[in-house]
Amino acid sequence: MRREVQKPVEVAPGTEKHPAWVLVGASRVSSSPPGHALFDSDIRHQHYVVVSVKRAERQRLLGRDWKRGREQIVEFAMSEAQWASFVSSMNVGEGVPATLEYDASTGGIVPGVPFEPRLQVSMDEVRSAAARAQEKVQEAFAAYREKKTAANLRDLEIAISHMTPNMEFAAQSLSEHAENVVERARVDIEAFVVQKAQQLGLDPADLGGVGELTSGGDE
Repeated sequence: MRREVQKPVEVAPGTEKHPAWVLVGASRVSSSPPGHALFDSDIRHQHYVVVSVKRAERQRLLGRDWKRGREQIVEFAMSEAQWASFVSSMNVGEGVPATLEYDASTGGIVPGVPFEPRLQVSMDEVRSAAARAQEKVQEAFAAYREKKTAANLRDLEIAISHMTPNMEFAAQSLSEHAENVVERARVDIEAFVVQKAQQLGLDPADLGGVGELTSGGDE
């Protein structure tokens, strides 16, 4: 469907507005301990990024256009790692996770999210996989001990052969999740160090710690 085009509306002498005009702003904010819980993040954040979208008006004054934000439309928060992924990874997947904090269309402030690390879910899945594999081996062994038939022996062999790959898959998933948690935390820490260095008038490149974080400590 073709999009309708409207002209700006004058709301005061020299001041106009339009339904499509917005101002988008991003700022780094701080949270008191233990830190802010964010969607799809396994750590709490004392420093994170807040992005806000406000309706805009344009005023013509002294030969210049002055743009001012008015009522807020939406506001969402992102970890430093999520923000870095957002600004550097276009056309990848469905998008980057963010935490909605304000939505004018639903009445304003959005309820906060609980701190529920997904790493714990992965750990629970590994335990469950181990328990299931052990249970199947025990059941097959009990059946074979009761009746030493070729079929029961085969079932025991299958249960034992499946135990290792099932455990390896669960462990690999846990390892990948843990690596992602560490990587995201590293990005958040590095961003915080760079921000503090800039506030102090220092060159972040001169800080050895930032170099180690950037290189992953391989040097």
